Amino acid sequence: MQAAGFALLMALARVLLGSLAVWLLVRLLRLWLRRAVLRPDTLPDGLIAPLLLNSLASLGYLAMGVWGWRSLVRGWEVLRIDPGPDRLVEGAALLVAVVLVVRLINRSLLLLLERSLQRLGREEQTSTLRALAPMISALFWGLGSLVFLQKQGVPLGAIYASLAGAGIGLGLALRGPVSHFINYLTIVIDKPFQIGDLIGFADVLGSVERVGIRSSSIRSLSGERIVIGNEELLQKTIRNFGDLPRRRVAHTLLLSEQMPAEKAAAIPELVERVVRDHPPATFDRCHFTRFAEGALEFQFVFFVPDSNVVVFLDLQQAINLGILEAFQSEGIDFAAPPGDPAPPHRLPAR
Repeated sequence: MQAAGFALLMALARVLLGSLAVWLLVRLLRLWLRRAVLRPDTLPDGLIAPLLLNSLASLGYLAMGVWGWRSLVRGWEVLRIDPGPDRLVEGAALLVAVVLVVRLINRSLLLLLERSLQRLGREEQTSTLRALAPMISALFWGLGSLVFLQKQGVPLGAIYASLAGAGIGLGLALRGPVSHFINYLTIVIDKPFQIGDLIGFADVLGSVERVGIRSSSIRSLSGERIVIGNEELLQKTIRNFGDLPRRRVAHTLLLSEQMPAEKAAAIPELVERVVRDHPPATFDRCHFTRFAEGALEFQFVFFVPDSNVVVFLDLQQAINLGILEAFQSEGIDFAAPPGDPAPPHRLPAR
């Protein structure tokens, strides 16, 4: 009894001293973290560091309890003779450790994914992540259970065979949903377009309203709502007009072939003046490019430093009207349409 009492006191001392050391270590880490994030009052909510510290403290206290128990087993002969209690305590400690680790992995992973979506500007997709959270958690709980059973010496050959068969069946059954989810992740991560972007594919031109797991919704310029599967959409060539740092606009003017050379030479300067009078449009060039059939062809280019299609159309309209007014003022005629035998109509000079 004296040996048992001494072993019990030593075990309690180790548990208490070890727990005190764990508490001091966690306390120091908390103080360091508070100074690192410049928040001396409390730890910031939502960070992974508090989760790690809490799990570290729980695992540390559990390790000290196991350390004290093993000390008691070595000092108490009765416990060495009967291994049943030792196996029971170690099994319980392993179960608690697996639970703590799986909880830490689940919470940390979900938090990391949520923060990643926020940094990518996908706050609206966090609801989808929360809907998938039970499936992700179940996966890690299943893996943790297998680890615990294997450590306890349970034969897992039949279980692995059953899981393999179930995995093949689930893979065939979930081939479509998994494909949809992968296509959705491709859009979220690669970001070929975002909500609000003006995109074009095939004969469709419209703004993106919603990106779902299976399909996306585009509101066309004519007003109808177009729903297309993400897989089909990603297989097309997508033109993203909402991601233009600036828009290049090229126009061709077909003018009368009867125009005098001095008027033709003045057209580039005239067009440049009109474009410069309509900021923020930026003039690039204007040239007499070739002798077309029954016309003189001029091409001019300007830039619009805005991806908004309404801004572009407003500027284009203002510049076209300005060129028309300038040509009317200078008496410059446009060419007749191809196949029109009538002579080109002369704009009256003002």
